[in-house]
This record gives sequence, C-alpha cells and structure tokens, in this order.
Amino acid sequence: MRRRWSAPVGRDPWRIRDRRPRLRPCTPPWSYAASPARITDLSNRQGDEAEVDTSRQHSSALSDADLQRYNAADPTAVVSTKPWELVVTSPRMRTLAWVAVVVIMAVHIFMSAVVGVGDTGAALTTVDHFAFFGVGVVISLVAWIGLTRPRVRVNADGVEVRNFIGTRFYHWSVIYGLSFPRGSRMARLELPDFEYVPMWAMQSADRTSIVSEVEAFRALEAQYMPQD
Repeated sequence: MRRRWSAPVGRDPWRIRDRRPRLRPCTPPWSYAASPARITDLSNRQGDEAEVDTSRQHSSALSDADLQRYNAADPTAVVSTKPWELVVTSPRMRTLAWVAVVVIMAVHIFMSAVVGVGDTGAALTTVDHFAFFGVGVVISLVAWIGLTRPRVRVNADGVEVRNFIGTRFYHWSVIYGLSFPRGSRMARLELPDFEYVPMWAMQSADRTSIVSEVEAFRALEAQYMPQD
C-alpha cells in the first residue's frame, strides 16, 4: 500500500523553493571611496610608495668608494652622468693634423702620377694609379683621427683624459691637482704615489688659449676637489 505524500503543516505545497544564494547588501562604491577610512588607507599607501621610491633613489646613488672601485675595475668606463663644464682640445694638434693630411695626400697623388713614367718592366693599370690615391686617403684618415683625438673634459665628478691611445676617467678623490712644470710641453694630472698622466690636449704651444684653459681647470679644481 503506497503512502500518500502530504505537505508539511504550515507550508504551501505549490510553492517552489528558491535555492539561489542570497546576496548580502554591499556598500555603494561611491560611498566607500568617500569614506574617511578609504581616504586614510589611500594616503597610507601613497606614503609607503613614496618611502620605497626614496629608498630606491638612495640605494642607486654611488658613493665615492664605489666610483673608485668601478673605475679601477674598468678604466675605460665613464662613471659620471653629469654635464661637462670644461672641454679642452689643442688647436696646435688640429693644425698639425691638417698639415699631415695635406702632405700625405700630396705625396700619394704625386706617386700615383709618376708611377707609370718610364719602362720599369711592370704592367700598370688605371686601378694601380687609383690604389696609390686610396692608400693616401686611408693614411690621412688615420693621421687625422690620431692627432685630433687628445681631449680633456671636466665636471663635478672628475676629469676625463683622452690621449692618442685610451681614455680614462679620474674621480676628484684621486686627483692631486694640475701641474705645468717649467719647460714641459704639456700639462700633467697629478695622482697618488707621485704618479701623473700627461694631457696632450693642454700644450704650451697653444699660447693663445692655454692660460685661460688652465685657469678654468683650476677654478673647477678648487670647487670640486676635496681639501684633505
């Protein structure tokens, strides 16, 4: 005998139960954003981010000891990003470069013109004549680059000296000053342990500009070089 289903007392048998989850009422976003707690939270976060940025800036700054160590590890590296306040090149060296280029090209053009004169037993073509000219151009470029290469640059961090071969940056903490001994052809950058670096860009032959350049260098030296 089957049992008949009967609805519980107090319930409507034709009512469908709503099984959807009930959502709790939430605070509107505009009221939450304008609340004092939200404003305090945002200000605290901004303060924390500012402290992190400041700490990163302090950690990225290099000390004088770090600059010296990096410079010793890689002498050719320029460990300064500050603008250069003094740039010195030698007008005398530039004049010598022009003279060298003219002489070299004149000699090779002359050789290209007279190489085929007379019977030497060798067959010379037009390519051979142009080859003399091309060799002269190459040698002239090398002479020009080499003679105009010397340069001295100075900024708040130190001095960069570029001679015929190699470029090196010296921090002010390892510089003892600029000297121009009597009878010397060029200035010297004094270093510890009685060492020095010749600066071909500052020559006594540049009579019209060397005095003002030395004075400008020593003014920056007095401003940035440590006293001890």
